[in-house]
Amino acid sequence: MSENMERFRSMDGSDGFVMKPFIHIIFQRGPVPQVGINGCRIEDVIEVLQERLLDHQGRDLGCEENAAALYHLEAAHEALLQRRRRREQQGVINTREGHVSVPLADVLAEAER
Repeated sequence: MSENMERFRSMDGSDGFVMKPFIHIIFQRGPVPQVGINGCRIEDVIEVLQERLLDHQGRDLGCEENAAALYHLEAAHEALLQRRRRREQQGVINTREGHVSVPLADVLAEAER
């Protein structure tokens, strides 16, 4: 890894970026209240994918597979929003502390409501 890329490490030491031949993503590194916005969240990436698939669905590229992908992306987005809500409720948002999770079946049931 180059010296410039080292600065893109997250606070936990994981990569703060994805660099592939046709995509470059810089993820948020550190809590926004402490470091400001310096990248995107996973939820932001999901939203971009949803927008792209919705664009396909609105044209002659619409299909059941796109609809299924949109359904699952929405479930993923909702699960991450639930994680954020739980972290806020449990007072650990913007910290490195864990939170108390709920069973996956409960998360999926909440997403369908």
